[in-house]
Amino acid sequence: MRLRGRYFRVQTGRDWIAAGIVAVFLCTILGWGMQRWPGLPTRGFLDSTFDSERAAEDLQAFVGPGEPRVAGTRQAAAGRDRLIEVLTSAGLSADRQPMRIERRAGGVDLENLLVRVPGRTPGPAQVLVVAHTDSAPGAPGASDDGAGVAAALGIARALLVDPPQHDVMILLTDGEERGLLGAQAFAANMTQSPLTASLRAVVNMDARGAAGPAFIFETGPQTAWLADLMAERVNAPRTNSLMGVVYGAMPNGTDFTVFLQAGMTGFNIAFIGDVAAYHTPLDTVERQSKYSRDHMGRTGLALVRALDERLPAGEIPTARAVFGDVLGQFIVRWPEQWTLLMVIASALTVAVVAAWNAVRSIAMRRSEPGAVKRSRAPGKGAAQVLLAVFVQLCVVAGIGWGFQLASQSAGLTMATAGPRLQVLNALLLVAAMAVAIGVGAWLARRRIDPWSALLGAWVPWWALAGTAAVLAPAASFLFVVPVVTLALATGASVIAGRLAGSVGHRSPDVRPVAFMGLLGAVVILVPMEPAFVDALGFQFGWLNGVRAALLGVTLVPLVVAAWQRESSAAAIDLQEPHL
Repeated sequence: MRLRGRYFRVQTGRDWIAAGIVAVFLCTILGWGMQRWPGLPTRGFLDSTFDSERAAEDLQAFVGPGEPRVAGTRQAAAGRDRLIEVLTSAGLSADRQPMRIERRAGGVDLENLLVRVPGRTPGPAQVLVVAHTDSAPGAPGASDDGAGVAAALGIARALLVDPPQHDVMILLTDGEERGLLGAQAFAANMTQSPLTASLRAVVNMDARGAAGPAFIFETGPQTAWLADLMAERVNAPRTNSLMGVVYGAMPNGTDFTVFLQAGMTGFNIAFIGDVAAYHTPLDTVERQSKYSRDHMGRTGLALVRALDERLPAGEIPTARAVFGDVLGQFIVRWPEQWTLLMVIASALTVAVVAAWNAVRSIAMRRSEPGAVKRSRAPGKGAAQVLLAVFVQLCVVAGIGWGFQLASQSAGLTMATAGPRLQVLNALLLVAAMAVAIGVGAWLARRRIDPWSALLGAWVPWWALAGTAAVLAPAASFLFVVPVVTLALATGASVIAGRLAGSVGHRSPDVRPVAFMGLLGAVVILVPMEPAFVDALGFQFGWLNGVRAALLGVTLVPLVVAAWQRESSAAAIDLQEPHL
């Protein structure tokens, strides 16, 4: 009977490790599903007037025979002619805006199309919807940017059914692939026309691939106000303030860049999955994900309606925020100036509680009959854990670098690998979990207290969160949410311990706290992994390894705690008589 009780205690300790691994596995599957079938919300579509089937028909009509629509060619002109026919059939008229751009390589003839969608209230338009009609040489351009054009047409049709409060302008630019030429020409002359002089906000739609979620990857500088709009109006949102920081550091741009430089605000939307189709003959209607196209259209429509209804008459509030979605269902956000305070407060909370509980736990173990007298002091234990997880980060980063070399030697590029890079990234995550279990078991054998293990294992997270909070607060979302989750779980354990007065002499169980911290990291970071691979592949394999290792270190305290519980169960079993 006692052996059976010991077995139950040991299994309960290991169940926490299993729960952590299952959480990683489920979020990996969920992240892949969100990448494959984006835009599937849990709270119903808010903008049901977007006609998905009609958007698909508009796309096919625009792309036509699938010839590349390089700016300045007859094929590009033919594509615009087909667009005029689609707009006319929808009851809309387009203003053709021809222009000639002189460049060192010679002049190029371009033509923008400008469409006005009437609103319920007379007055000038303030919101502009943008997509580009040209394609890269050799590419049919069904996704880049046929998807954006189809989404813009779908938005226009939806606004005709349920008119906006004010006029909305649709701009279909030319020459984007040749240096944002059409957008630059429009912006330069925008204030000269009464139709466009009052434009203040823009929703741009583009693509770098043929699948994946429609990420709101860039916004105007008034991020707090814009994040509120996204949180309130966008269904199944995919966004993260880190994306804007990364994209802003890159040398390339979209039409949205031109309008930001012109002093406008708004949102930049794109999907980046299946990069093999980007700027290649594979960018066809058949290859494009209908889920991605619909997600872009519904997201764009929600943002257009939000801007139309909420754009203030005066200046837009300039406050900035850190924001990001959670599992594509809702957006978490907070003011940028809170970020460093949140990191410091979470670190202090966990450090104080962990140190206090570690001292109590060690003292109790030393006082128990038959207990092993050797135990690491909390400070030394946390330092040893920190050193171990640093080695763990280096090892898994090295494995990621090895995967990079292996993929390069096998000729697996982002354009040719297909889903194999995602499989490689999943294997890297498995390797990180295996290394974490090994590190946790080694630390447990060295009598590291579980609370000390929790403190030491999370130092890399606080270091990254604090660095981001100081240098680029908008980039801190992926790190701050997990450390704050850990701090909240730690505080809850203290409250629970105070309420449970009958067991107040015991040190609180670290396993629920460690599991909640792991869950916070997994829910935020793992669903982003498919997007990271779509964006970067394995060209920085060490970075893939670091991301996987950061998830792995959150498992270390659970392993240490489970091992200590198993050892305690064995000690109790030896002391008590067996029946």
